Amino acid sequence: MSKEKYIPKGLSCSRPPYFNGKNYYYWKGKMELFLRSQDVDMWTIITNGNHIPMTTDDITKTKVITPETSWTREDKEKILLNSEARLFLSCTLSMEESERVDECNTAKEVWDTLKIHHEGTNHVKETRIDIGVRKFKIFEMVENENIDQMYSRFTSIVNELRSLGKTYSTHDIIRKILRCLPI
Repeated sequence: MSKEKYIPKGLSCSRPPYFNGKNYYYWKGKMELFLRSQDVDMWTIITNGNHIPMTTDDITKTKVITPETSWTREDKEKILLNSEARLFLSCTLSMEESERVDECNTAKEVWDTLKIHHEGTNHVKETRIDIGVRKFKIFEMVENENIDQMYSRFTSIVNELRSLGKTYSTHDIIRKILRCLPI
């Protein structure tokens, strides 16, 4: 089977998805999948921050940052992951989005800055979830709309809620769709 069947024209498995400031939730999901596919630990760098090699000081018995000259091969590989993740993120961003994150030093800072800008703070996120839940509850098929159009609108609502952390069971989704269909 050819790849063309599964990868629409203009998309690539080897290139991160482009983000111009629109459709953040769509980009966020694709970017997470892309980063996870590059290296098992790359997503950990995004969520937890970059690796900082530490050693225990023999005299004070406290943790101190290991000098670069003493980094192990494993330390270097983990630090390289941050640089790779930052590179992938920077390659995905339009000039305007890139300017938002110019001051960021780690991939986690870049990701968090974009997230706060496009999702908002926790309070804003909760408000967006409330609005999405309301859209879900009052969702109905509109006049002169076919089932594909209705399902597409509905899927957008469900996907946005999912990206915000609010999920519905398959059972609830099916029940809602069936209730929306004309008699």
